[in-house]
Amino acid sequence: MLDDKEIWHLYFSREDYEFIQKKFPELYKLFENYVDKRSDVIRLAVTDKSCDYLDTKVMVAYSRTAAHKDSGEPSEDDVKLEKIWDKA
Repeated sequence: MLDDKEIWHLYFSREDYEFIQKKFPELYKLFENYVDKRSDVIRLAVTDKSCDYLDTKVMVAYSRTAAHKDSGEPSEDDVKLEKIWDKA
């Protein structure tokens, strides 16, 4: 397990990050607090604790739609968000 003070990175393609910005603006605003501005690639600088926090926020975001549908199934956007997060 990582030390909570150890910084590591979650990487996103530009396309995936723009998808989050468009479809999940609340997550995008939150992610912007963690973007490593010193890098040419899109990466979030996180600790173990902050990654757990972001993971919870992502799960809430993609579960929200399913909770309001009769079928209980997530939307295509929710599934895509989950795949993007898993890849990061």
